[in-house]
Amino acid sequence: MPAAAVLHRRAVQRMNDGDYDAANELLDEASGQTDDIDLVARIDLTRAYVRAQKGDLRGGFASCRALLQRPGLSSETQGLIWSQLALMHKYQGDHRAALADYTAAVGLLAGSDELSRALLNRASLHLLRGDASQAVHDLTTAVEMLHDDDARERRARAEHNLGYARLLTGDLVGALQAMDAARPVLAPLSPVSRAVGEQDRAEVLTAAGRAHEAIVALENAAAAYGDRGLRRYQAECELALSRTLLREDASRAAVVAKRAARRFRGQGGEVQALRADAVVVMAEIAEGKASLSVLRRADRLVAGLRAHQHRRDAAILQLLTARLAVVRGDLDDARRRIAGVRVTEDSPVATRLLWREVRSELAAARGDRRRARQHVQAGLADLHAWQSSFGSLDLQSTLVGHGRALAMQGLHLALDEGNPALAYEWSERARALVSRVTPVRPPSDAALASELTELRVLYAADPEPRSTDGRRLDQLRDHIREQSWYGDGGGRVGEPAALDEVQAELGSTDSCLVAHVVVDDKVTAVVVTGSDVRTVSLCPAGPVRADLDRIAADLDIAASHLAGPFAAAIRGSLDERVQLVSELLVAPLLPLIGERRVVLTPSAQLSGTPWTLLPGLVGRPITVPPSATRWLELRRTRRRRKPRVGLVAGPAVERAEEEVTRAAAVWPGATVLAGDRAAAARVASLAARVDLLHLAGHGRHPGDNPLFAAVDLADGPWFGYDIDQLPHTPDLVVLSSCELGRASVRSGDEVVGMTAAWLHAGARCVTSSPTLVADDVACEVLAGWHARLAKGDAPADALADAVADLDHDSAPSPFVTFGAGW
Repeated sequence: MPAAAVLHRRAVQRMNDGDYDAANELLDEASGQTDDIDLVARIDLTRAYVRAQKGDLRGGFASCRALLQRPGLSSETQGLIWSQLALMHKYQGDHRAALADYTAAVGLLAGSDELSRALLNRASLHLLRGDASQAVHDLTTAVEMLHDDDARERRARAEHNLGYARLLTGDLVGALQAMDAARPVLAPLSPVSRAVGEQDRAEVLTAAGRAHEAIVALENAAAAYGDRGLRRYQAECELALSRTLLREDASRAAVVAKRAARRFRGQGGEVQALRADAVVVMAEIAEGKASLSVLRRADRLVAGLRAHQHRRDAAILQLLTARLAVVRGDLDDARRRIAGVRVTEDSPVATRLLWREVRSELAAARGDRRRARQHVQAGLADLHAWQSSFGSLDLQSTLVGHGRALAMQGLHLALDEGNPALAYEWSERARALVSRVTPVRPPSDAALASELTELRVLYAADPEPRSTDGRRLDQLRDHIREQSWYGDGGGRVGEPAALDEVQAELGSTDSCLVAHVVVDDKVTAVVVTGSDVRTVSLCPAGPVRADLDRIAADLDIAASHLAGPFAAAIRGSLDERVQLVSELLVAPLLPLIGERRVVLTPSAQLSGTPWTLLPGLVGRPITVPPSATRWLELRRTRRRRKPRVGLVAGPAVERAEEEVTRAAAVWPGATVLAGDRAAAARVASLAARVDLLHLAGHGRHPGDNPLFAAVDLADGPWFGYDIDQLPHTPDLVVLSSCELGRASVRSGDEVVGMTAAWLHAGARCVTSSPTLVADDVACEVLAGWHARLAKGDAPADALADAVADLDHDSAPSPFVTFGAGW
């Protein structure tokens, strides 16, 4: 290769790294070493691009247009110039001109190795215009062209962008798979390349409901761009960050969007600045601003965005102006604004859900509550159809955040109607949205199982966070989580169980349903018996949540078996607070509950409540399923034969071996694993062949990722993710492990943890505790539980009786039965 060509290639690399001064020096040196008209033109073309990147966009245009006038240039070089013009038009926000330029370039580059690059760049423009199908077409063609090792980097870029196109179609799993395939090639190229990848992955995380992780990734990417003076890239990243912040912190979203707008305008990107201005107005509307001036600013921005083909941004902003018109009482104007937005099955899910929300708000404002509920129901059906395409509990639960506002809207409408039967229906539609999606057992994954084994070893070693092993541990956690997303869903969503079906089952089991719901920070209970349904307004939610947090802290301390005055003070505080919570959540319902068993389906805001300790419920069989619908399904799948039993005692729990030995004594043929035999591989094998699995050991519940909740075994922790590797799920599971009954509440009020993981995987019933439990209490209660179960008692009945046998001065037993307790 001639020296000038080598220097040119090095200059391009320096330019891609953001080192523009070094790139210019190499370009000057290259131009002095060749008289080849095509190579000289390409050198000058790179110089024009550097000018544009450094902020002289006008100069870059002028240089490119002058290059087109040079005689004798090959079709390939002319195609490259048109591609460069297209790229600069794209930076300027003139997408029509950019598309025309790229079309010209593609025609000139037919048969050239450079065609794939033009297709890749044109696809990027299609993505900006919201035309994902055209982007997929160009990117698929580009990937098919790029097979040689020399094209490895370009192929990776095509794969990455193909992932982004899939994101726009709602295929989050396909998006991550494509981006993950490209990541090992692109991330090491440069800090800028790594930042671009993180920025786009952050948008997938945002769509998946993982906003907090997306925010961190976008902040890091923006900082990387800023450190290298890449102001346009920095502004793009800040725009993405501001959009992610809208739901989390509207005030901060406005600040970041204003900063992005200033950067865009400093780079001559007026159209991109309009997109940032739109986020500012969206944030103001989210904060409750409803002045006429806000409405007029929004209208101007909608017109500007449409003129420049930013249809998605324009649609969202116009829907928000319709919401503003509803708030202002101009319902006819709101109707016209909604009618001006075209929403199809190809529109992003978030846009479709917002469209339903606003239409429901308009119908409610007109007094048509039935129509308002229909819009909410249609929106939730849309969300569920999307959820059902994913097999991962982690992904399904994070997606719930997209539908929370709709679900709360439907519940609000139902409670306002004053119809208890309607309140029951919407309490089912609004709660535990994941439970409506039919669970699918993913196939066993040998690679994932190997990574979980490696993760166990690293956890046991407890490495320093910044050490090599510490970094590897973080990498494994991220990869395991994302790999778990790749499972296919069943594509089926169940309807809430009809009230008469639930009442029939309740009547046959002498039970009642108590569904606590929280709307506008107020707790309401829906109480259903075999013959009646009532709603009872209870109390504000905030104070109850504060008392529950204090109860959890008292229970954790009480589990330590403190003696003397301090122990008495803790127990006194605990007794006082459970009495107070009971007076708020239980006592007003007792006349309706009577002496019945209780099926509880509490709001996520009441998660962690030790229901079995609340006066009025003490000594009463209680079960806590995700929903009444799920309880009914689990009741119908119960197994009647004598169970095969497996019991496991993990290390460093004083009475764990005694607990499982006493329990095994009532089950002839039970298998017990203790000591070194209680290792992950043996436990997994045992879990796959028994009907009742009892795990006694130290537990851990990391709030940042509840499916990494784990019970400690001889060779390290056994995670929630390990459950999906089992070919068979036990019918009954006992988690006699501190913290494994704990749960994290996600943005959609979806409760996730080890208990939820077992129920999602197919367990019919899980017995666990939401707080710490003293070792001797666990040993006594669960030994008694097994004895009663072996005699034929139902799990919740057995637990109620076993707890009643505890000494009066014993530490509390906050064990709860989840799922179908009878």
